Amino acid sequence: MAYRDIFKKKAVIGMVHLMPLPGSPGYGGSIEQIIDAAFQDMRALEDGGADSFIIENFGDVPYATENEPITMAAMSSVAGLIARETKLPFGINVQFNCTDWEWAMSYVTGAAFIRVEAFVETRIGIHGVTEAKAPSLMRLKKMYPSDTMIFADINTKHTFAVCDQPLDFSITEAEESGADALIVTGLLTGKSPTLDDVKEFKALAGEMPVLLGSGVKASNIKDFFQVADGAIIGSSIKVNGDVNDRIDPERLKQLMEAVKE
Repeated sequence: MAYRDIFKKKAVIGMVHLMPLPGSPGYGGSIEQIIDAAFQDMRALEDGGADSFIIENFGDVPYATENEPITMAAMSSVAGLIARETKLPFGINVQFNCTDWEWAMSYVTGAAFIRVEAFVETRIGIHGVTEAKAPSLMRLKKMYPSDTMIFADINTKHTFAVCDQPLDFSITEAEESGADALIVTGLLTGKSPTLDDVKEFKALAGEMPVLLGSGVKASNIKDFFQVADGAIIGSSIKVNGDVNDRIDPERLKQLMEAVKE
């Protein structure tokens, strides 16, 4: 399935940020609370007119490159419950860059896409060093084929390149390695890239769909949507703009009104 088979207009992709899961430092002891919060955000996105959403183990900070089996079992369970109820296409993101789990969850839940932070780059951050996952992921996709798309970050937030890798090289490698869409972000969650950054990125990407991965809000989405094909939005549609809170229907409404303009 191709990106434009699902997203026929500029896509607003919200976030279902899961509370800390079992096995992570912040886990509070209640699976039901995690499920209830996830469903609250999923329904807010559906009711508010979002086009899609990503289920992410956002609360499992500090992120690991290898997660405990109990953590992934819990996330798989929540994702499966949401998959049975939602009317929207959704994605899976397992922090940090855990593509084996992402593909497994997408395969069993019917997710439309996964997000891969380091697809054709080796990055370094608080999680340690993350190697490019295109080689292993594309072999896994061959073994367990599905229509699930790969949304690949380039120069993803919260990380730095291990060595210099020109932007045009990374974009070309991602396209040739099997990415279905590319993601451009600012340095941190909630921080947007500049409009000039996005214009340069889109010019290099050509016909490949380009999504904004951070910092998009009602006040700037009109400008960014003149260039990008869609946006993944978390912080700006949360209560008080706090990424750790639940989705605020009024903030989402304001954003969607800006999109319509």
